[in-house]
Amino acid sequence: MLQSAQWPVTVGETPIRWLELSPGFACNCRCLGCHSCSADAGDQMAPGEVLHWLQKGRRLGARHLWLSGGEPTLRKDFVATLRAARQLGYQRIKVQTNAMLFSYPQFVDKALDAGMSEVNLLLKSLDPKVHDGLNRTPRSHQLLGEALGLLRSRNVRLEGDILATTRNVHELPQLVAHYAQLGLRHFNIWLFSLVDQGDADLRRLVPRLDRLVPLMLEAWQVAQAHGATLCSLNTPHCAVPPAAWSIQFDAPGMGLLVVNPGGRAFRLETSSIEQGQYVAACDGCAARPWCHGMRGDYLAVHGEGELQPVAQAALAGHDPRGSVLDL
Repeated sequence: MLQSAQWPVTVGETPIRWLELSPGFACNCRCLGCHSCSADAGDQMAPGEVLHWLQKGRRLGARHLWLSGGEPTLRKDFVATLRAARQLGYQRIKVQTNAMLFSYPQFVDKALDAGMSEVNLLLKSLDPKVHDGLNRTPRSHQLLGEALGLLRSRNVRLEGDILATTRNVHELPQLVAHYAQLGLRHFNIWLFSLVDQGDADLRRLVPRLDRLVPLMLEAWQVAQAHGATLCSLNTPHCAVPPAAWSIQFDAPGMGLLVVNPGGRAFRLETSSIEQGQYVAACDGCAARPWCHGMRGDYLAVHGEGELQPVAQAALAGHDPRGSVLDL
């Protein structure tokens, strides 16, 4: 998960609309590059602390809850947390999950009865071997499929997070097509990050932008054809044609406050995942006021040769602000 400074949080110009609460980092997957694999699984919020942040989020203006982790469904107070969020008046209660426990019908029904309104699924590949390999968890692809069937039968709003790596980048259009046909309404494309890799050398998994972007744009067209939306969270403006800038993620515009175990609270746009670096080519870029730059871990692997300044003329007729994940 994202890491940043301790409380207090500076509230920016965009009011807080979302609270992303990560009560703990324990997980039943061992995904390559995930912070939960190197974090202390015992680093968990007590139930009283979870309730405190739910209440504080509402006082700060949050209307929607994004429950993440680690794997939030593992916590004994998972259902109680959903129920408390609903009682506090959160309008949308989203669970980000590998969905393995949602392969059990009774568990799905308990979560829905308690207030869960939507689910964000972690999608790695259509190939079970690749999916399970990236998760380092046997049968995780099978359980995802079983969970998806149950969630669809309950008419739950479904979204998907796709982590783009060198192992799966070639199948982005097919991945979006498959899951859009199964009812997912939105997709987030994340570029594989080395920020939380721990001691492992995972540089081989970071795809180049010139490989990722054409396939991502094709996936965007596929999503549109199925009535779904798609957003890119980690691509600089110069890597994406101006006509496609609408898929660029506007992190500050989302108004999301992240809270991790230990009370580490921060605005999303200040995180190590969203806060990129500017290189020399950025100095004369017309899109710089809206661009997050490029993540430092990517530059360390592939360099800055792909980054070129956007000409002022490119702004004509194109909105560089990008998408806000408030769908």
